[in-house]
Formats: sequence, structure tokens, C-alpha cells
Amino acid sequence: MKDLTKGSPLRLIIGFALPILLGLVFQQAYSFTDTIIIGQQLGESSVAAVGSTSAVVSLMFSLINGLVTGFAIVVAKNFGAGDLDEMRRSIARMITFSASLTAVVIVLVTVFVTTLLQLLDTPESIMEEAKSYLLIVAGGLVVTLMYNLESSILRAVGDSIVPLIILIISAALNIGLDLLFVCVFQWGVSGAALATVLAQLVSAVVCLIYLIKKRRSLCISRSDFKFTADSTKALLSAGLGMALMYSIVDIGSIVLQNGINGMGEEIIAAHTAARKIFSLTIMPFSSISATMVTFSGQNLGAGKYSRIKLGMRDGLLISFSWSTIALGLVFLFGEFLVRLILPDAAAETAATAVDYMRFNVPFYYALAVLLGLRSALQGLGRSMIPIIASIIEFIWKLLTVAVMIPWLGYFGVIISEPIVWTVCAVLVGTIAVITLRSMPKEDMEV
Repeated sequence: MKDLTKGSPLRLIIGFALPILLGLVFQQAYSFTDTIIIGQQLGESSVAAVGSTSAVVSLMFSLINGLVTGFAIVVAKNFGAGDLDEMRRSIARMITFSASLTAVVIVLVTVFVTTLLQLLDTPESIMEEAKSYLLIVAGGLVVTLMYNLESSILRAVGDSIVPLIILIISAALNIGLDLLFVCVFQWGVSGAALATVLAQLVSAVVCLIYLIKKRRSLCISRSDFKFTADSTKALLSAGLGMALMYSIVDIGSIVLQNGINGMGEEIIAAHTAARKIFSLTIMPFSSISATMVTFSGQNLGAGKYSRIKLGMRDGLLISFSWSTIALGLVFLFGEFLVRLILPDAAAETAATAVDYMRFNVPFYYALAVLLGLRSALQGLGRSMIPIIASIIEFIWKLLTVAVMIPWLGYFGVIISEPIVWTVCAVLVGTIAVITLRSMPKEDMEV
């Protein structure tokens, strides 16, 4: 376990974020591999089928990830304050509430899968493939929750290495299962979805064994399942706040996906390819964001306010450096990356995907501010401003579908996110400065 309340903030942030980043790389690697194998073995329509479900899949994952990440803020504060008994009680509550929400999500998606895809205006030609893919992913949310719970708990107490090692094993297994299920067994997009679920199951089981064998201080007993009004309120406030922030953005993406699906298979395929590459290039931002939640939470629990300020500054410096690197990568290799996913796509389809990336990447500096400071504020318990920023993003995506797409076509989609990133970055950045200035000038005595 790593204490983030002592030592150089920059060195600690880099050291903690790198394993998270590598974990995200491997996590995205098997998602990217899914798409490449589907594109090369099954064709453009199957890529479109998977892409047409992406907003719903992202919403499901964001609800779970947001909830356990928010819960882990409380665990990090307990750890930073040295209260291990309350930390274990927080973990017990974390398991109870997240399992209940996941069960509700699985039931809703399973019952209303056809309605969801129809609301998304999914073309009839890809409806069956999209439905089978979505149902398998939804059924696998149980193992998704297991791994996210375990890794969030470990990160809350400063351990980002073990989740990385387990993800590497999972990613290698997923690639092998992809090839087996799609290329050998010919199971289509269902095989790709099943491969991902089975790989996540391995991650969850291995991580659970590690917790039981090596991290006994994190293991809970029946006596830890104590629910007081104050503790429940604190936990739900952090967890539901983070889940709401994540889900509002993804609900907006579902609305946006509806507008994209109405443009036909070629646009869906181009958008899917571009978003896969986008997901890869923003992983450093995601790793810094995850780090800032834990860093801010631990240092707030320890009363080390000066370190919070230094950590936010250093986190932004790292993210800005990556923004510059990403700018070069996309402009130099954007078309090559698109062709990895859509090797046989028409020139116009590939060009559309490249245009999306090249217009978005210069605005990564604004995105870095938004994601990094939003997570730091969450770690400090300031959940309302990040939620408000997410609501703004949601409203803007509604306007994109209602106004920008009818007016500008797919170009309205391309420019939508850079605009809202910039607006929300200004808002979150302003509140972050005000929050830092309102903190006590002196650290608490240890």
C-alpha cells in the first residue's frame, strides 16, 4: 500500500499514474483488438453493429465505474486518516450498494434491449448483431463490477501495480479468445463480446485471490456491515455523485449516438473507428484523473492542504505534456490508425474518421483541465460543480442532435465536444481555483 501524503507530489503522481495508464492501455488493447478483428474478419457492417451499442455500453460501465470510484474516495480518506476499522466498514458498504445498482442495470438492459436499440435509431440491417452483443456485455456486468471494486479498493490505499499485472494477463487472454471465438469458431460479434467478459472474469478472480492472500487488512467480515445514517450518507454522496457525473455525460452520448445512427452505416463505422482511437489517446488523462481522486482524498484525510495544491498543478503539467504528444501522433499517423480498424472502408469513410480526430485533438488541453480538475474536486468532496459541468455537456449534446446535426451534418458532431470541453474547462478551472484559495493556509498537525 502506498501513502500519497508523503514525498514529492510530482514523483508520486507519475509513479501512481503509470501503472493505471498501462492498465488502461491493456484494457483498451483488447477493446481495440475486438474492433480490428471484427473489422477484418466480419466487415464494416459488424463494426457498425458494435459501434451502434457503444453509448449504452459506455453508460453501463460508467455507472459502475463512477459508483465504485466515488465510494473509493471515502476509503482513501479513511486510509489517509489512519482509520483502518472505518475503512473496512466503508468497503462493506461499497460492496452492498454497488451490487444492488448493478443488478438493477442488468435487469433493465436485458428487458428493454430492443427498445433501447430502437430508440437509438439502430439500422434494421445490424439490429440482431447489435442486440446479441449488448446482451452479452450486460450479462457480464457482474464480473465488470467485481474487478472494478477490487481495483478501486487497491488504488484507494495506494496500490496501482497489482491491478496492472492482472489486466496484462486478462488482455493477453482476451486477444487469444477473440481469435478463437471469432476467427476459428465463427461466433461473430457475440464471440467478441464473450471473449471480453471471460477475460474480465479472470481479472476479477485473480484480484480476489490476491486480496485474500496478501491484503488481509482490506478483507471484511460480517461485523463490518454496519450502516449508520452519517456513514451511509457520506458514502452515497460520493458514489452517486461520481456515478451521476459519469452517467449524465453518457446519457448525452446515447442521444448523440441516436443522431449518428440515423446517418447510415458508413458514418457509424467512421465514428466508431475514430472513437476507438480517441479512447486510446485520452488514456493518460484518465490515469491522471484516477490518480487525482486518490491523491486529493488521502491528503484531505491527512489535512495536508498544501500538497493538494501542488498535486493539482503537477497533474495538469503531465496532462499538457501528453496533449502535445497526442497532437503529433494523430496528425502524423491518424489515417494509418483508421485503416487498422477499417482496412477495406471507402476513402470517404476513412477520411471522415480522420477529420474527427484531427479536429478534436487540438482541444485536448481543455479536456485535460476538465478531467484532471474535475476528479480532484471529487476527491475533495466538491461534487456539485463536476455534476453541473456534466449537465452542461448533456444539454449541449441534446442541442447537437436538435440543431448542429440538421444544420451541419456529421461536422456538427465533430465540433460538438471541443466546444463543450472548452466551456466546462473554464467553469471547473475557476471553481478549482476558488476551492484552493478557501482551504486553510496551514496543514493540520500530525
